[in-house]
Amino acid sequence: MGEFISEFVNESLGFINDLFGGNADRAMQQVGIQVISTLLLFLVVRFFFWNKVTDYLEGRKAAMRQEYDDAKQANENAALKREEAVKELHDLRKSSKGILDEARFRSLEERKDILAKAKLDANKLVDDAHKEIDSQIEKAKKDINDEIVSVATLMAEQIIKKEIDETKHKELIKEISKEVAN
Repeated sequence: MGEFISEFVNESLGFINDLFGGNADRAMQQVGIQVISTLLLFLVVRFFFWNKVTDYLEGRKAAMRQEYDDAKQANENAALKREEAVKELHDLRKSSKGILDEARFRSLEERKDILAKAKLDANKLVDDAHKEIDSQIEKAKKDINDEIVSVATLMAEQIIKKEIDETKHKELIKEISKEVAN
């Protein structure tokens, strides 16, 4: 494995030397500057933007948790109402058959409606929360990506502006844009 790495490095240095007509040191300096610039860009994003995004997502997660708990409470309330309806049914059963039939029909319909509504409301709250989180995550990713692209482009433009002609500059920008987009 060590021989492979050594051979790869030697071949790479030979290629760079051939590519830049003997200016391998200068090419390596440029690569070093690019690596340092990229690292600095990463650190800026990490320390200035990452916490804001994660704080926002944590806040959204807490809001979703609260909505979920509210939906769960509504479900529990529906279960309590169902129990009350069953108790009422039992009392009515004791009093008379006619009242029992009518009360049974009403309580079953009410129970179905309450459970259906509670399930619909809970599912809607959960679905809306998931959609909102997905939307916010995508927006945050897009915003971070756009910011990274603009900063990297600006830094690369400043570095490269002095060292290559306009056509190579345009080609490099296109390549970098394609890589960042992927």
